[in-house]
Amino acid sequence: DDRRDGRKIVDDNLKLLDEIKQDRLKLLRNGYKLGDISVVNASPDGIKFTVQLKSGTDGHNVPTGFDAERLVWLHVVVKDADGKVIKESGDLDPNGDLRDLGSNYVNNRELPLDDELLSLQGRFLVRLNRGGEKEQILPTNFSPSPLPFLRPEIEADVLVGRPTSARKEKLSIEPLGQRTGTYEVTRAQLTGHAPYTVHVEVKAAMIPVNLLNFVRGVGFDYNLSPSQIARSLVAGHQIVWQRDMVLMK
Repeated sequence: DDRRDGRKIVDDNLKLLDEIKQDRLKLLRNGYKLGDISVVNASPDGIKFTVQLKSGTDGHNVPTGFDAERLVWLHVVVKDADGKVIKESGDLDPNGDLRDLGSNYVNNRELPLDDELLSLQGRFLVRLNRGGEKEQILPTNFSPSPLPFLRPEIEADVLVGRPTSARKEKLSIEPLGQRTGTYEVTRAQLTGHAPYTVHVEVKAAMIPVNLLNFVRGVGFDYNLSPSQIARSLVAGHQIVWQRDMVLMK
């Protein structure tokens, strides 16, 4: 009887989780819209096309809040008639990070930088001792104490909206605005097996995996390891919109 009662509780919770998942997708679809996919040029010398990512809200920028942790991006995959991937942007490295400057694989030159990536994640730029700036991951200030409070800076960050030693490059979309990603398939990448098609996804994630390296010192609930958390983050990536289109016949 106890096992039957427990199973009923599990089933009820799973039903609630599914409802939350559908509500989350609805909310994301209200905030983000996949616009036009336009072919600029398509010939034996290569293909050039653009993809629009739009804001669906007139209230504030998207993403909002602490947008340095809000991960929303375009995943673009071009294939030939045989299904061979000849071009990809917005894919993940083996750690589960995008191929941007937050990727250890990119920084170690094991994978190339995704220079066509369209991501709305804000970037912190910190000042260097000898001049200039560099991009850096900055988590919210936290205390190693288990007490549930944030340890503030000695100056009021709320006045500037950022740490005093850094500035933030916002890449979010203004209300009802849009961003356009431009992608090129070179002549060398064409296989000669037309038609060439593109699959586009608008994807969203809770936080980037690379942030885990900066907060792992305080530990995670249920004794989960960083790798377990990372796999769960990647498994939770949400496809908000997706579309297929023929680029060249």
